[in-house]
Amino acid sequence: MESLEMLANNLANVNTTGFKEQRAFYRLMNRDVGAGPGHMLDAVVNNHAVLAETALDLSNGSLMQTGRELDLALVGDGFLVVQTPNGLRLSRNGGLFKDPRSQLVTADGFPVLGEKGPILLGGGAVEITEKGDVLVDKSPVDRLRLVTVPDAIYLTREGNSLLVPPQAAPDPLPARDASVRQGYLEQSNVNPMLSTVRMIEIMRHFEAIQKSMNLISNVMDAKSIEKLSR
Repeated sequence: MESLEMLANNLANVNTTGFKEQRAFYRLMNRDVGAGPGHMLDAVVNNHAVLAETALDLSNGSLMQTGRELDLALVGDGFLVVQTPNGLRLSRNGGLFKDPRSQLVTADGFPVLGEKGPILLGGGAVEITEKGDVLVDKSPVDRLRLVTVPDAIYLTREGNSLLVPPQAAPDPLPARDASVRQGYLEQSNVNPMLSTVRMIEIMRHFEAIQKSMNLISNVMDAKSIEKLSR
């Protein structure tokens, strides 16, 4: 059920800009149970896989050209830094806008940070280089704050394409290998076909386990009736 929920969320975000697929990893839990037919159901129930951890697939999504000057795609290992009421957050969603104060913001109105803080664009033509330098009418304004974090696969989602580092994670570091493509958007890296196949496989496994438990339960009931009839 946990895997199905995760796959369903991945598929629901197949068209979300910069979305990273989430994957689940399990470990087998083995508990000692008694011997004999009467303990078969215990064996099925107590020897099972449990969710060990979830992780993000950080592979790059394909790029879609839009030609819009405030659409940015990140290539490589890096994230935009976004200022929210709950603190700094990370994002790969480069569909950005200019708010009434001429600040560079996300679709939800949260400022995207540069090395000097919130980026003020003014009213001129915006150019953003591959290194993240922001120019307005050819004049330098700021540089996008592009960062990476250790163990980024364990970032957690907060909604609105925002990601939160683990609590014990070190401070973000400058993203040395990230580059910016202006006029492009990074698409989701979810593979709809593979995710659908995986969902079908999990549903079949679930049905097989359910049938096995029903069969074992019926066998146990039959043995109980046999003992009572003696």
